[in-house]
Amino acid sequence: MRLWIAEKPSLARAILEGLGGDTKKGGGKGYYQIGDEVVTWCIGHLMEIAPPVDQWELKYLPIKAVCPPTMQPLSKTEEQFNIVCSFIEKATTIVNAGDNDPEGQLLIDEILYHCNTNVPVMRVLISDLNLEPVKKAIANLQPNEKFKGLYLSALARAIGDQAFGFNMTQAYTLMGRKIGYGGLLAIGRVQTVLFGWINERTIMNQNHKGSYFYTISAKFLLDGLTTKARYIPTSANILNEKGDHLIDEKEANSIVSEIKDSTATVTALSKSEEKQQPPRPFSLSALQQICAKRWGYSAIETLNNLQSLYETHKLVTYPRSDNRYLSDEHYNQREDLIKIIGQSLPELIKGIENTDLSLKHSAFNTSKIEAHHGIIPALKNAEGIKLNQKEMNIYKIICSSFVALFYPPSVRAKTSIVFTLDSEDQESPAMKFQGSQTVLTKAGWEIFYKEDIEVEKPIEGIDISTLEKGCKLRLTAPEVDKRKTQPPKYHIECTLLAAMNKAGKYIRNPALRKQFEAKDKGDKDNCGSIGTEATKAALMETIKSRPDLIELVEMKGYKTPVFRTTKKGQQFCAMLPQEFLTPDISAIWSQKQTAIMAGELTIESFVDDLNIFIDNHVAKVKHEGVKLTVTKHPCPKCKVGLMLRLNSPKGFFWGCNDLGESGCKCAVPDRGNKPDLTKAVVKPSGFKCPICDSDLFRKPAKSVKGQARKYYYSCSDYPNCKASYQEKNREPVFN
Repeated sequence: MRLWIAEKPSLARAILEGLGGDTKKGGGKGYYQIGDEVVTWCIGHLMEIAPPVDQWELKYLPIKAVCPPTMQPLSKTEEQFNIVCSFIEKATTIVNAGDNDPEGQLLIDEILYHCNTNVPVMRVLISDLNLEPVKKAIANLQPNEKFKGLYLSALARAIGDQAFGFNMTQAYTLMGRKIGYGGLLAIGRVQTVLFGWINERTIMNQNHKGSYFYTISAKFLLDGLTTKARYIPTSANILNEKGDHLIDEKEANSIVSEIKDSTATVTALSKSEEKQQPPRPFSLSALQQICAKRWGYSAIETLNNLQSLYETHKLVTYPRSDNRYLSDEHYNQREDLIKIIGQSLPELIKGIENTDLSLKHSAFNTSKIEAHHGIIPALKNAEGIKLNQKEMNIYKIICSSFVALFYPPSVRAKTSIVFTLDSEDQESPAMKFQGSQTVLTKAGWEIFYKEDIEVEKPIEGIDISTLEKGCKLRLTAPEVDKRKTQPPKYHIECTLLAAMNKAGKYIRNPALRKQFEAKDKGDKDNCGSIGTEATKAALMETIKSRPDLIELVEMKGYKTPVFRTTKKGQQFCAMLPQEFLTPDISAIWSQKQTAIMAGELTIESFVDDLNIFIDNHVAKVKHEGVKLTVTKHPCPKCKVGLMLRLNSPKGFFWGCNDLGESGCKCAVPDRGNKPDLTKAVVKPSGFKCPICDSDLFRKPAKSVKGQARKYYYSCSDYPNCKASYQEKNREPVFN
């Protein structure tokens, strides 16, 4: 029996059809069967690294990472896990049909290693769920051992993320409890970097002190027409630190007065033609960014609708791609793909008629493809398929991007000109004004991206490209424009996604940053990406789910809500080591994962280094503590501990942090985010404990339905004295 293990049910169905089977015939719960071929599936990961024992005490930290880790099935999919394992035991050959990336390799291989199978294992690589591409992939199986580096690389990442997250979250949270902070101080390798980026922009905005600068412009007149140019400051002017703006208003006004009624000569004129090629096909991140800008879709909305186009409708290729290149095989399919697009989207037919299929865009480069390729339409006609509006928008932009590859570049004529004012004073530096002009001469592929490209204003007045050096003009209407410096813009969802793709530019270590910039040199879309295409949308949702640290605010000038850190979020970022808030850790791990993938580093060495790193940081936080502003609520019972706001399945409550050796277990309800201490304070009854002479408290006994409430008396020195007495006639019974 040959067993195929697919990453998802949709892929399992596609494989069955590729084998000539029918999902309505053969098989059973959790699998399909045709002859000796059995196709079963995962539902994403069916296993996880077993979490450390949930002890949540500082004395147990740091928790050491181990390799190999102990794996366990996920409880929510344990039934399917057992089905997969039962077939592995019977199989004579197995085919790993995980997605073609490290995570896809890991989630199948981890089951195979768990089951300790020793039968031959092959690998199939499928990125298009339609019948012909699946058949072709099935006919091109490869040994699974060839991809072991992908498995080890992904396993290293999983071990690292769990160990880092568990240790640092527990260390900071437990130290926070010591000072009365009851919240969870969750720390993760990527999510904490996002907090850092958001916080940096927030601080820069809130601390920004605007200053004024001045620009001088004038019109230059010739034959009744004018063109506008701006004064070029010189070292003789009072300038800002960058040396590009005037900062003295009096000087600016003085210059305007001086140049009135001047004449000028064209002393420099340069012309150039700028050609821009069509953009490469979309990766998931690139698609999420453009969907956010055009329609305000969140990253998770774009992913979910794209996943539906792939799995349910089979209209696009694999969606969670981090690559924007295509293979030569895709180029060979261009006529069929263009034909399919025209049949699926009649509104694009006019654009399709102007394509030149002899053009070969640089995106068609097989050598640039690793795990995945760019997202393009599948070879399937969409006629008759009902798509919701979001699916249609996304499908159309993917199709348009493919058609645009067969359009000529857009062409712009650029002209730059310098006017030098005529002056009899040969000793003073000449005053110069600069103007420029850009004219779109050929739209080319840009007709498909009109919504995303700013339209150039038509020329009003002189077409400066017609002027020549030595031409004389008269200066008119000089004016001063007073402007205020602006802080960098707040982050929005699409800028955070872009930052994750170009995380290498945010690395603090200069040598490390240089390596990552060199690695992706010439790639304007990527530079040391953090987070996988599969997890970026989920990370955005995680950030949004922390209202104590992050607030989403509608602001003028932004199409989508901005991300800002709260006061608590700013304190959270301020108390963390700087390397937690930057991509440096991810960059170092990325280098090591690449080395593991290539067989140049063992995963055991990675784990050893990881444990040293975590040990040092846990020791540091234990020694230095955490710095948060906390409203302290002393425990009303033990008078030693502090009350913490904690969560439970029934909602929030407040409990003593159990400091010292009192063993206090005081808990009270939450009222308006504050402890309801009236529920914890019990007045002395007036009676004394005959054993230790402490006050006795009158407390209600457990009620019994249909009977009157009963009371008893307990010693206030509990748990040192555990004496308690029944009540009779509102008095304790001591006999």
